[in-house]
Amino acid sequence: MNKKSILGLLLFSCIVIALMFLGTSIMIRKGSDPNNNYVQQEADKGDIHDSDELVENANELDKGAPESQSIGVVEEEWLSADNTSQDLDVSDQTNTSDSESEDIENSDNTEQISDQITEQDTEQPREDVTEQPEDSEVLIQDDSPTSDIEDSNTDNGEDIITDSFNTNSSEDTEESSQEETQTEEALGDKIVKLPDMQLITNCNEVDYMQYVPEMKFDSKIEVALDITNPNLDIDARSAILFDVKTRKVIYYKDPVVPVFPASTSKLLTALVALDMCMEEEEVTVGDELDLVAWDSTVAGLRKGRVLSIRNLIEGMLVPSGNDAAYVIAAYVGRKSLNNENANLDEAIPEFIRLMNNKAKSLGAINSCFKTPDGYDAIGQYTTAYDMGMIGLAAAESETIREVSKKTSARNVFIDGHDVTWYTTNSLIKKNSGRYYSYCKGLKTGTSEMAGRCLISLGQKDGKEVLSVIMDSSSSGRWEDSIKLLNYGLGL
Repeated sequence: MNKKSILGLLLFSCIVIALMFLGTSIMIRKGSDPNNNYVQQEADKGDIHDSDELVENANELDKGAPESQSIGVVEEEWLSADNTSQDLDVSDQTNTSDSESEDIENSDNTEQISDQITEQDTEQPREDVTEQPEDSEVLIQDDSPTSDIEDSNTDNGEDIITDSFNTNSSEDTEESSQEETQTEEALGDKIVKLPDMQLITNCNEVDYMQYVPEMKFDSKIEVALDITNPNLDIDARSAILFDVKTRKVIYYKDPVVPVFPASTSKLLTALVALDMCMEEEEVTVGDELDLVAWDSTVAGLRKGRVLSIRNLIEGMLVPSGNDAAYVIAAYVGRKSLNNENANLDEAIPEFIRLMNNKAKSLGAINSCFKTPDGYDAIGQYTTAYDMGMIGLAAAESETIREVSKKTSARNVFIDGHDVTWYTTNSLIKKNSGRYYSYCKGLKTGTSEMAGRCLISLGQKDGKEVLSVIMDSSSSGRWEDSIKLLNYGLGL
């Protein structure tokens, strides 16, 4: 072999060795970065929550905040936002874009999100966030018990256990086991377990309708709906309009079909609290905060805070704080049991019992409430007619009227803590683009199962009407409500 051939072979060998070395280095580098997928998942998670924050500098954190706080709190959102140019409220248990809602419904991603938030709750407690601009009801990934965002956080991960639910009582076949596993993942897998309270984090994986009985249509409902029903174009799945003074139905659309209450049920929670307590009664926030779903809107309450029943009602109805609802439930439940040391697994079910008794006493015969905040749960359901009965009772409460019409509510707690909350109701916010001057409250509600809901009190020239919109769209609930209120008020 001549010299040129030898040199050629050597050169070729060097090139091959260099390429192999380069390829090996690249493979090693990729293999050593286990965070690649995690980073992408985190980016996706950020998109889920951030895409609906159509506001400027909303919810900016301030770790060194003074005691005087301004907390812009918004309600739980799970549904896809319509995201029209005017619909900046992207509101109250949660909302996402269509593709993003698929991610948030994925149980694995949900578990990763809640785990991350639990770590952040423990490591970086937050004291303050700034007010969000008007008409900005959004879901964010909340990361501390004092954060300001629809339907809450856990203070630590030690109390968190898996909540399971058996979907099949038949033989223990491989197929049924797989179905049960999927259902367990779709239920509240990061919620402290309570008897008969199973939160739904992914309604696509739970056959929740099998737990909803056939609705009753008694003579009282039949008589109430025996009207000449006007032809109104309403987007909502179910709706009803009442004259408040006569309690007569003015309009209805499928008022006795099962729907889900979301945070509109907080009106019932407030009614029970006001039945059982004086507004000035002192309440100390406790471990009930651990029961609040991680993705809820909250009023920023912290364990050890001392506040009044009135403070709690404002924190529940104005910013739709699920934490405030649970604090009320724990306190009132113990009071009903005449045992201030009762465990949460005694106090909360007692409060739920009071809620259902109150609902039945108001004529809401087709409802079953499972949570004090309205978060989706197995066996929880209502109808537009029933929520109208509850809404009419709420309209008779001066306290609920006064609180629910506030666009902002500054509260100084008994322990001296100073906080300001902001409403989730765009109809009463003048700069929202949805403002309706004749609206005087009452309550918004949103969840994956409930859709967008709104119970509104309209008032003009001595005439009062109550509009109930259940399972509408992001923009539809405002438009539907205005349409019904206009009709009822003769506009």
